[in-house]
Amino acid sequence: MTANTGGSLTQRSHMKSKFTRVVLPAVFTVGLIAGAAHVASSNSMAGGGHMGHHMHRGMNSLGLPLPMMLRTANLTDPQKQQIHKIFDSRRDARKAEFEQLKTAREQIATKYASAGAVSATDLSAPVQQISKIQDQMTQEQLQDAIAIRNVLTPAQIQQIGQTKSKLDQIHSELRALFAKSNGASPNSSPAE
Repeated sequence: MTANTGGSLTQRSHMKSKFTRVVLPAVFTVGLIAGAAHVASSNSMAGGGHMGHHMHRGMNSLGLPLPMMLRTANLTDPQKQQIHKIFDSRRDARKAEFEQLKTAREQIATKYASAGAVSATDLSAPVQQISKIQDQMTQEQLQDAIAIRNVLTPAQIQQIGQTKSKLDQIHSELRALFAKSNGASPNSSPAE
């Protein structure tokens, strides 16, 4: 009984140590990343606040957290204005595309929730519409990302590369920590 209590104390001490060494820093890091992402996406780089919002919605689908990356690039006011124009030029088209996506998704939801049998062919038209719009948006986002990159200096591109490397490292460390806590391999890809 005494040995069992000692083992229990050792286990608790080990768990507390692991919590302090692994879990607390992970929670702190996630909080920092979430806070930085929120600031980056909610602050405008050229006034008004909507530019960060457009970048956050669009560029993350390309794997580019541009708001955060651009905030570390020390953009000049003229660069901010140029980037602002790039996003403004697509604002109306983007709004229309989101409305089309919403309509197609509503068609799927309505058909799914209706009485009677539903097959994949019943949903194929709105699914094809969604795929077409998403492909179009991805191409436009790629064009915008390249246009934004062309506004940057080589030093700014280097700074963005360093920011991306840091974000990749943090992401990798977090995945490893969460994989350890779930008993999975750090290289397995959880649903993101």
